[in-house]
Parts: sequence; structure tokens; C-alpha cells
Amino acid sequence: MVPAVLATSLAWTVLSVVSMTQAALYDPSECCSCTDLKPKVRTGGPVPQTMPSPFSINVVQDEYRPRVPIEVQITARPPQAYRAFIIGAYKYPYTQGANAVGVLKLMSDENIQVAEDCKQLDGSAGIFSNTLSSQDDLPKRNLKFKWTANRSYGHVEFRATFVVDDKTYWVSEKSEILADALSGDPPLTRSQFTAPINVDQCGNAKGCFREPAGCVEPHCTYILTWNSEDSNYITFELGGLADTAADRYVAVALSDDTYMGDDTVFVCAHNSAIDKTGLYLHYNKDDPTRSIRIPKDDSTSNDDVCDSSVYSKVQWEEGSYQNGRLRCRFHIQRDLSDNCEELKDIRGGPNHLLFFRGFASRGQVKRHGLGVDEFPHASEDAVDFSFPGDHSGRASYPLAKAHGCLMIIAWVFFASVALIMSKYYTTMWPNKRAYSQRYWFIVHFNCMALMFIFSIIGIILIFIEAGGYTKAPHLPLKAHPILGIIILICILIIPIMAVLRPSDDNKCRPVYNWFYWVFWTIAYVLSIPQIFIGMEFGKVGVPWWATWILVIWVIFHIAVELTLEIHQCCTYKKNKERRKKWEQMKQEYPKQSHPEPEPAGRRFKGFLLCLHVCFTALIVLIMVIIIAVS
Repeated sequence: MVPAVLATSLAWTVLSVVSMTQAALYDPSECCSCTDLKPKVRTGGPVPQTMPSPFSINVVQDEYRPRVPIEVQITARPPQAYRAFIIGAYKYPYTQGANAVGVLKLMSDENIQVAEDCKQLDGSAGIFSNTLSSQDDLPKRNLKFKWTANRSYGHVEFRATFVVDDKTYWVSEKSEILADALSGDPPLTRSQFTAPINVDQCGNAKGCFREPAGCVEPHCTYILTWNSEDSNYITFELGGLADTAADRYVAVALSDDTYMGDDTVFVCAHNSAIDKTGLYLHYNKDDPTRSIRIPKDDSTSNDDVCDSSVYSKVQWEEGSYQNGRLRCRFHIQRDLSDNCEELKDIRGGPNHLLFFRGFASRGQVKRHGLGVDEFPHASEDAVDFSFPGDHSGRASYPLAKAHGCLMIIAWVFFASVALIMSKYYTTMWPNKRAYSQRYWFIVHFNCMALMFIFSIIGIILIFIEAGGYTKAPHLPLKAHPILGIIILICILIIPIMAVLRPSDDNKCRPVYNWFYWVFWTIAYVLSIPQIFIGMEFGKVGVPWWATWILVIWVIFHIAVELTLEIHQCCTYKKNKERRKKWEQMKQEYPKQSHPEPEPAGRRFKGFLLCLHVCFTALIVLIMVIIIAVS
């Protein structure tokens, strides 16, 4: 008993030590990676902060010259402090994995321990460049460094990572741009930091739309605020979550409905070429997934009627892109149609708000998709800019959801049951009839009829929702309407063929069976990938994990079919002998009634049929609920 207790205690102690070791966010003697400046965080551990950093990197001068030292400071706003850091100078613009340039030294401070890190040979003179990283765990607030360029690099910026504790850290914070005095390149000015959007006055002094509801700006996926005190001008604050890649945008469209098209769009985009975040005016026209940008200067080619004069309506603007947050503030005149008839006047409304985000290139917005993560977030209610309010919520598309539910019911349940019955159960219940028809045929016919009805209704609903035949911008969504038309043609041909079906002894019956099999197989084989593609559309709003529920059903259905195929092969000889004896009895005693022989293994086949029907019905019910409530 005692050895067991000791062994358990020892194991628990070792496990606790290991857990405490794994829980540590950083090692003071080895702060961060040279590749991406990130601390060594365990898998699934804390992520970098997206809130504005309380730490700043200040460069005393605006330009540098080779071999002339320059003072650099990293400071913290009281009472904040950082315990570990890494800092280095990099060629502008900084790219992940770039090597540090120049030599960094800590100016006199006896208490702080640092080490040269990420050393790289700089040129052919045997001189090394380096970063500096902390080697102790003491709280730090203000440190001064001396940086010396080995040669001319072009524009340079400093990057630093600050670690506060095991859960809080900021990665790759940046300084102002340090110009190269010898390069002759024009100096660049980094965009000023834009303070977080204040939500304390939402619903009182200003109007707000926040997603998720009640969020604080650094944690909002989307946020828009407006101040409507001025009858001629309105002030907007637009913010959104992005990643730390170079060029991103967040946008809001003012729409008459919850659909893209014929909208006025305000885009807050970051242009890494000039390191500036600014406001751009767009509008939708023929292609709702692509907005037309109104150029800010006449040198940019634009074949449309709107030109840069519309930006005279913007009295002032500011923007920033820091810590994965895009923010823009702008004061704009309400009457925009004076300079561009494609834009709407901001006179009350009501307007639905359509938020979207994605990639940009030098401030130019790239086309967004129609997937769940790409489809615009439309406000549930229309917003009137004449009044303050605190809004949230996402619009739903009931016709698109109804289409998805009907297709799941039609093809996952009714079509699969009809297929199973026609392939493996034609010999079951040989002596039973209903309305002079075999049981298998009645089930098959009714399932096919219901599949046809549900499919036609679902197709009509989605045509109403989409306003006719529409094209998605890219694959695989682009294939959805094409496959839908192919399936529609097949299911229209199948009932026509059913009406024209010849008798069993007709010589054309084999040809009929072959054509019926071809059209039915094409429709069914295409229906399953079609459902998977349809679940990717943002209007339906199906979460990603719901796809795996359908994958489980597909695996189950294939397993049932393989089992029935094997069972049919195993019982083929026995059923053939029973059938042969029955035929002989009919010939020997033609005047007597001879019931058809029951197939071998009928109980097992009956069990598999019940299992398939019940499991499929459960999957369909779950999927319908997910689609309806998502």
C-alpha cells in the first residue's frame, strides 16, 4: 500500500512540475524567436494582445548615417512594466523572417541583463548585426539603447516584442520610420495611432452598431458609430478585426436591404506601400461581390462617372492599423450624390449595414467571396442615422435556409431510401402486396415522388432568393448552380420516363432500365457533393463542424451498401436454389397455389433497413435544426 501511495505521489509531483514548465510563457534567458519575434508559447496557449500596447519605441532622430550612433528608447506607460523583450532594427518595410540590421547596445544600466541575439554577418567586412533580448525577469519600464548602422540600408524601422506575464504579450510593435540620409529616398511618415473607439455613449450621445452585441471596441469583430448632431455633416468611426498581414481592409455598406448591390461603401484600408490607413469610397453595381473604388486622385484611371472630387465631401479623416485592429474616423458631408450619383445621401435612412473584411493590395480592395467566413455581416434591423441607438444582430436569409433544409430532406433521406429499396430489397416480402404493388416498389415510388416535390420547391425558393440564375465568384461555390441545373434536368426526365415505362416482358424494358439507371445515378452521385458545397454558402450560415455530421452519414451509408452487397453475394446461391425449386413446383403442380420463397437472410436485411432509415432520419433532423437555428 505504501509503495503505491509513494509512486502515486511521485507521479503527481512530476506531472505538476511538467505542467508548470509547459505553462510558462517565456524563458527570461531566451525571450523570443528570431524568425517572427514571438515568445515560445505552448500549443493552445495565450495569443498576442490586440489591444493598443502600453509600450512604445521612440527614436531620437529622424534619419541615420552609417557608423553614427543613434539613441533608441523603449518606454512603458505607468504603472505598466514588461519583464522580457526583444528589440531589433529592420529594413523597411519589415517582413517576417527578415534579418536584423546594425548593432544594438544597451546604454549603462547595471541592473538589467541583456544578450546579443539573432546575430548575422552584415556585409563582407566581418561585422555582425544583432538584436538585444532580456536575460532576467526584472520589471522594466524605461530602457535606452544605442544603435549604429554598419552601412546604408535604406529606410529602417525598429521592432520589439514585450512580455508582461505568462498570459499577456505584444508581438512586433513598431517604431517611427528612420530615414536613410544617404539614400536620397523621400522620408516616410508612419500613420498616427488612432485611439480605440469609445462605446460608453452608445445609444445616448451617438449611435453604434456592435458585433458581437455589447462588445468593447478592441474585441469587436465589427463596430460602427455615428454622431448626427450636425445637419450637414456626420462623423463615423469604423473598426474591425484583422490579422497582422500587410494589407487588410474592413468596410461597411449602406444598403436598402440585406443583399449586396447598389450600395454606398465606406472602406477602411491599409496601404503598406506608404504605411497609411485611410478612407476610400466605393459603390456596388453589376457584380455585388466586387465594389468599384472611387480614386482619390485624378492620376488613377477610372472609367466611371465618379472622380476624386467626391472626396471634397470628407472634411477630415484619420486611420491606423495596429495589433490586428483597423480603425478609421472621418467627418463627411451627408449629400454625396452631388458629386457622384452612384452614392447615396446619408439623410437618416433607414439603411441596413453590411460589414465585410478581407485582403487589400496597396489600399485596393480585393473581391470577397460568398463563403461563411467571407459573406457580409448584414444588420438584422435597418439603422436610422438621424437618431442614436445601440444596435447589433445579424440578418438571416430564410429562403436560403429553407432551400438547404428541403434539399437535405430530399436527397439525404428520401433519395437514399429509394436507392436502397430499388437495389437490395426487390426480392423482400415476395407474397405481400398493397394496391396490387410490391412493398419495395411502393416505398421506392413514394420516396422518389417526395424527393422530386421537395427538390422542385427548394429550387424555386433559391431562384426567388437569388433573383434568378447567379454565378459565384470562385470554385467550389461556382460549381453549385451548374451542378444544380444538371440535377434539375435529371429529376425532370426521371418522372417522364416513369410514365412511359414499358411492361416487364417488353423488349424495350432493358433499354429503359439502362436509361433510368443513368439519369438516376447522375442525379444522386452529384447531389451529395452539391450539398457539401451548398453548406459553404454564407447565406445558409452553417458552422464548419456541421459538415462532419454529414461526412459521418456518408461513411455510414457506404458501409450499409457494402454490407448489403456482401450479404447479397453470400446468399445468392441459396436464393437461386430456392427460386429454382419454386419454378419446378409450379411446373409440376400448375393448378396449385405456390407462394414465392422468402429470401435467405431476410431478417438481417430487415434490420439493416430499419437501422439505415432511423439513423438517416436522425442525421436529417439534426442537420435541419442546425441550418434553421444557425
